[in-house]
Amino acid sequence: MENKRLDLGVVPNIHAESFGEPGQRTFRLHADAGAGTVSLWLEKQQIVALLTATQELLERVPSNAGHGPRASCDSAFSGDLDVRVGTLAVGYDSGVSGFTLEAAEFETALDLTHIRLVAARSQMESMRDELGEIVGRSRPRCPMCGRPLTGDSHFCPQSNGHAHLSVES
Repeated sequence: MENKRLDLGVVPNIHAESFGEPGQRTFRLHADAGAGTVSLWLEKQQIVALLTATQELLERVPSNAGHGPRASCDSAFSGDLDVRVGTLAVGYDSGVSGFTLEAAEFETALDLTHIRLVAARSQMESMRDELGEIVGRSRPRCPMCGRPLTGDSHFCPQSNGHAHLSVES
């Protein structure tokens, strides 16, 4: 199978967003791509992992790098594309002096296997902050089993039925 990639090059904007109430939210990365937009829909666990990976990447890449990425291609993409992402990788490409996001393992009507974009350090820092806000608005987790706590009493399997926890108001 031939890899068909959509390389958006340097995007002017990328934002992390969530919609809905905690416990019923949906999550996406939304990128402006010249004459169109790309929405990468993610699961909560992917948002948490992306926050961690982005923070670690920003710490590892020297602070003077990634401020003015050069376009890796001239994307002819136009229109709106929405995909539910299976995997998402972040990195730094010194060849274009920019941070990369690459989505894969998704289904779309287009014949694509990967979507790649390049962002500046300031965009990645802003996205990291947005991800932090999204994760911070999550429901609290049980310290023993990690399941989300709701307003109701929580039966924790890790406590062998000996503890019932509830969310403090």
